[in-house]
Amino acid sequence: MNKVLHIFAIFSFLILLSLVSACEKEVGLDVEEVDSKLAVLCNFSPDEPFVLELSKSKAINSTNLDASFVNNADVQICVDNQIIENILPINTSPDANTKFQSTVALPKIKQIYTLKIDAEGLAPITATSSIPEAIDISHSTIGAIASFETDDDETEGYHVRLGVQFEDPANETNYYQISFHQEVLTSSQSLQENNIETFPSEGFSFVDDDLTNYINLLDGGIVFKDLTFNGTTKEFVFQPKFFYNPGTSATTSTPINIIIELRSVSEEYYKYYTSVYRQSSQDNSTPFSNPTVIYSNIENGYGVFAGYSKNIVKIPIEL
Repeated sequence: MNKVLHIFAIFSFLILLSLVSACEKEVGLDVEEVDSKLAVLCNFSPDEPFVLELSKSKAINSTNLDASFVNNADVQICVDNQIIENILPINTSPDANTKFQSTVALPKIKQIYTLKIDAEGLAPITATSSIPEAIDISHSTIGAIASFETDDDETEGYHVRLGVQFEDPANETNYYQISFHQEVLTSSQSLQENNIETFPSEGFSFVDDDLTNYINLLDGGIVFKDLTFNGTTKEFVFQPKFFYNPGTSATTSTPINIIIELRSVSEEYYKYYTSVYRQSSQDNSTPFSNPTVIYSNIENGYGVFAGYSKNIVKIPIEL
């Protein structure tokens, strides 16, 4: 009886194996081809030229990792459907990121500008933005400055406590960027010359509690909106940190000023850089989390066309 059951089991296994083999079939992944689109980066401020960087997006199945610059395009800045300038490229090197820069059009506060671009082989794009009113820094303070150790023997680090006060306009949503930079004086005894260079802060070891849940880091500063202080005069306290190379006896580098820059930014500016920050800081250890979609106000394309105004305060420091 056991011998019969054993033969039956072997026979059943062979039949099952043949069925599985018969069902095997190569399955190809059919990825829909996505047309490339024009990608634009342009942040503009009062009385400064429009400067645009253009590139071409890649298909999802592209294996080319090099940037696809767009060096030949019809770029127009318009006001009230009237062209105020056809912007030409600064250079046309095929291997460089060519920038397009205006020579006549200098943007003004509260004027609505429309960008139109037509590049061969890509869908034409449009985008609209304006520059909000500048907000003054009504008061600034500097507090304790403390040095800290770094991993590099040639680099010194320090953080400084800073207070920034300004008055937020009432009954409207306003968007801001506050950035901190240091000016470093480099002196060379042999060449008998001095140079001043500017470097952004390298992050924060302290941020005001009112902004803790609403900030988005951005190149030496933060981007936020007036969600918790609309229509009030508000002072925020920050503690950015900086690094510098003190140099040698022949060449010395010394921080001499802290620069506080307050930008009043458009909604498009705020949404774009907020989404960029959230994507870059997304926890990749959670594979099934929802991805962050990068905001864009470029119709038929990607990127941002956005205005901002700024106010700057410079504070001397001694280390």
